[in-house]
Amino acid sequence: MKAVAWTAWRPLRLADPVPLQTLREQLDGGQSFRWNVDEAGVWTGVFGRTIAGVRHGLDGLEWRGVEGVPTTEAAVQAYLDEAGGQAQLVASLPWRSDAVLRAAIAANPGLRILRQDPHEALIGFLCSSNKRIQQIRQMVARLATALGDPLGGGFHALPTWTQLAAATDSQLKACALGYRAAFLRGTAQRLQARPHWAEEFQALSTIDLLAELRSLPGVGPKVAACVALFGFGRLESFPVDTWVVQALAGAYGFHGWAPARLEEFGRAHFGPAAGLAQQYLFAAARAGVLLQPYALPAVPVKPRPKSRGRARR
Repeated sequence: MKAVAWTAWRPLRLADPVPLQTLREQLDGGQSFRWNVDEAGVWTGVFGRTIAGVRHGLDGLEWRGVEGVPTTEAAVQAYLDEAGGQAQLVASLPWRSDAVLRAAIAANPGLRILRQDPHEALIGFLCSSNKRIQQIRQMVARLATALGDPLGGGFHALPTWTQLAAATDSQLKACALGYRAAFLRGTAQRLQARPHWAEEFQALSTIDLLAELRSLPGVGPKVAACVALFGFGRLESFPVDTWVVQALAGAYGFHGWAPARLEEFGRAHFGPAAGLAQQYLFAAARAGVLLQPYALPAVPVKPRPKSRGRARR
């Protein structure tokens, strides 16, 4: 990428501060896939058609934009829940009686759900199947560069559904999508004819929204729950992925429970802010700091006698 001319750093005013140790989890914890950090601790990201840099300065969070590219503090503030509405929801979670959740919240104070565009969230999570965060970030970046509109400074927006539907096989292959290319193309073909799809989906109840999302190619229960939570702000949505399965098994004793049953537990136990609780548990599980009072004890394994044949890899 060519050299970028950035504006000066400016204070980023939020109702609730985001501590330094939480900022990484906020921007690189599996919610959004368009942020990168440099050695100086500066996070650079694209959300919608906004380009921003964010860092922790001497007096708290600071932000900057790209010279000549419209970026406002209000856009960055809205993305980071500047009004602090989620803080009240965290207070309503059952952390007073749930030691596991209480410890998870303490590990990442101030963690919030980013306010993403539904289009951005749907593309990101269509790419997420069986992939790590770094790999998803790479796929999304390639999609933007190959097919999206240039925004300035060498940055690109994510492609529209029309651009994705018209993409050639070679273009999608170059983005390292694998079998996910068919899901993106199929969803793009469905949604390009619905220019107001996001508004239509937003008007639905959460149950109907999840059903509508699951009708799209490649969108299963986990992806639908993620898009509902991260793209449509349905904080009652409780996505269950591998990390959450492990967390609920070790921390709550739900060994062998199916994801659908775990999702039901999450919504019932954590209530209207279940998605926030899920993000705290997810972050603590990934960091290896989640309390696990119900973890199964290790079972000793007797060593097998050495085989005389060739060892298998």
